[in-house]
Amino acid sequence: MSSVIDDALINRTAPPGSLRYFSLLYAPEARREAVLALYVIESEIRESAKSASHDVAHTRLTWWRAETDRLINGNPQHPATRLLLERATFEDRAVFNKLHEMLAAADMDLARMTFSNQQEFRAYCSRSGGAIQELIASALAAPGTLDETTRATANKLGVGIRMAEVIRDLRQDAYDGNVYLPLDLLDKHELKTDHLRAREVDPKLKEVLRSVRDTARPELDLPKRGPQTEHLRPVFVLAALHRKLLDHIAARHYDVATERIDLSPLQKPWTAWRAARKA
Repeated sequence: MSSVIDDALINRTAPPGSLRYFSLLYAPEARREAVLALYVIESEIRESAKSASHDVAHTRLTWWRAETDRLINGNPQHPATRLLLERATFEDRAVFNKLHEMLAAADMDLARMTFSNQQEFRAYCSRSGGAIQELIASALAAPGTLDETTRATANKLGVGIRMAEVIRDLRQDAYDGNVYLPLDLLDKHELKTDHLRAREVDPKLKEVLRSVRDTARPELDLPKRGPQTEHLRPVFVLAALHRKLLDHIAARHYDVATERIDLSPLQKPWTAWRAARKA
C-alpha cells in the first residue's frame, strides 16, 4: 500500500481483511497514505507501552514524545511520521499535538492504571481511541480545518471503537496486566482480576460486559450527513464495523475468553460499504 512504510509495519497495523484495512479502503486515494501513516503511528505507540521490559517501554514512549515534537517542527525521523508530514497538508502542524493525548493513554497502559468509574474510563478512551480518529478526520479535511461538531463526532466514534476493543480483548489485556473495565462495575458484581483471566466468562462478568456494550453503542451512532461528514468516511466505516462487532459479541453471549471474536469475511465488506454511503 505504501512504498515508504515497511510492509511488516503495514501488516501489523492494518493487515488485509482487518477492520482497519476496510477503513483505509474508503479513505480518498490521495489521502490514504496519510491515514495509513496515522494508524502505523498509533500502533507503534500502543505497542511501545506493551514492551516486556518496563524500561524499554518507557524509553520507546519517550522517543515518541520527542518524535511528535520533531513532527510539529517539521523534521521527523520515523518513516510513518515522514510520510504523514509529506501527505497531510496541514496549514498548522500544531494539530499533531493531538498525538500527545495518545501518548498519555499509553502512559496509562504502561502504568497498568485502572479506572474508578465510567467517566474515567471514557476519558481514557477519548485519548486512546478518540484522538487518532480526530487526527484522521483533520488529515482528510486539510488544508481546511474541521468544525467543532465534526471534531467532537470523530472523537466520540473513536471512544466507541476503543470500548469495543476493550470488550473483545478482555482476557488478553487482563493477562497483560491491564484492567480497563470500571472498577465500580466490577465491585458491584464482586469480580476480581482472576475472573477476567478465566477460560470461561463468569455470568456476572457477562453482565458487566453487557453494560459496557450498552454504553459503547450510542458512542458509535453515525450522525446524519452534513457539510463535513465526507471527512469522516474512514471513521464512519471503522465505527460501523466495531458496532457490528459488538452485536456479534453479544450474539455469542460475550464468550470473549475461548477465542478472539471477529466479524466474518462477508460481514466486513457489506458493513463497510453501507457505512461509507452515509458519509
